[in-house]
Amino acid sequence: MDFSFALVQFLTGLANAGALFLVACGLSLIFGVTRIVNFAHGSLYMLGAYIAYSLAANLSSGAGGGLWSFAIAAVAASVLVGLAGVAMEVLLLRRLYK
Repeated sequence: MDFSFALVQFLTGLANAGALFLVACGLSLIFGVTRIVNFAHGSLYMLGAYIAYSLAANLSSGAGGGLWSFAIAAVAASVLVGLAGVAMEVLLLRRLYK
């Protein structure tokens, strides 16, 4: 087996495990603090991935592209999903707290 192939597979697995770890830590933290099982983390993670992919694809089709389009898309997706999370908190979860 080629060493570069094994290295790429290892790094891909490490990146996937890191992403799943972040989702699991967020779910654990929210449950520990609020005592509400909030399974929205999975849906917000999926929404963020979709937004980032769509933005990166649209930005890379124009001038430039590459790493900068991915970086801009990742930051923009994070901000948009954060705003969606705040909206869910204010509109839905605060009613459950009462």
